[in-house]
Amino acid sequence: MNDQPHTTGSLLDDDPAATTIGIAPRRASLRDRLRNAERNVAARFNAAWARPASRYAIMGVSSVAALGLGLGIYLAVRPVPKPDYEQAEMNRIFNYTLLTEEFNNLPVEERIELVSQLYSRVRDMDASESVLVAQFFAGIAGEAREQLERNAGKLFVDAADLVAKDYAAVPPEEKGEYLDNAYVRLARLTAPFDSSIDRRTDEELLEGARRDSKQSQEVMESGEVSADDASRLLVFMNQQTRKSASPAQQQRLTLFMRDMTRRFREPGG
Repeated sequence: MNDQPHTTGSLLDDDPAATTIGIAPRRASLRDRLRNAERNVAARFNAAWARPASRYAIMGVSSVAALGLGLGIYLAVRPVPKPDYEQAEMNRIFNYTLLTEEFNNLPVEERIELVSQLYSRVRDMDASESVLVAQFFAGIAGEAREQLERNAGKLFVDAADLVAKDYAAVPPEEKGEYLDNAYVRLARLTAPFDSSIDRRTDEELLEGARRDSKQSQEVMESGEVSADDASRLLVFMNQQTRKSASPAQQQRLTLFMRDMTRRFREPGG
């Protein structure tokens, strides 16, 4: 009979490095632990997938997650939709008109028409809408203010470029007539903001332009507006044009505006 006491094998017997008394068991590496976790997750998923009820639940959750992800991406990159300028809330209309690039991408004639509709809404709005508009403008700062200036400047530049883009190709003997027609066209684009324009003939509009140009020149020559003030105004307008106009537009507008100014300042122009 064997008198030696029975002993139970150590749990560390499989690890030769751990058979020595006093040495702690070796910890699994990070790679091994990740592999074990992956196997456990896969095993649990396969077990759940084998049960019909769990399978439908997994498919439902996956579908909702995919739909939510797709909707989130769409909302983040979609164009801002154009609001109804007659019915939409004023803050939506102001936001679209003044603070989005989508507005700038519309044809210039459509932008002018939308601005005229906005002008009509502002003119007729009630006290509650006035408060909302005031709050809207009070909150504009930083990048939003820069976008507002860009939208306003680009509308001016694109409207002027409607008639300036073909001016350089006009024969010299026809330039005067072209400038007159261009001014009338631009003036009539602003008719929604000045109801008297539609009541005046083309010649009356041109006569008003000559009179205004002459008065401006007389004010400059009288010294009522200093050269410094005039220079600052010119610099400001040039800065706004540079911000909003492409290099080609800048070149066209410089030539066009110079010749139009000369046209209306000339006696009998």
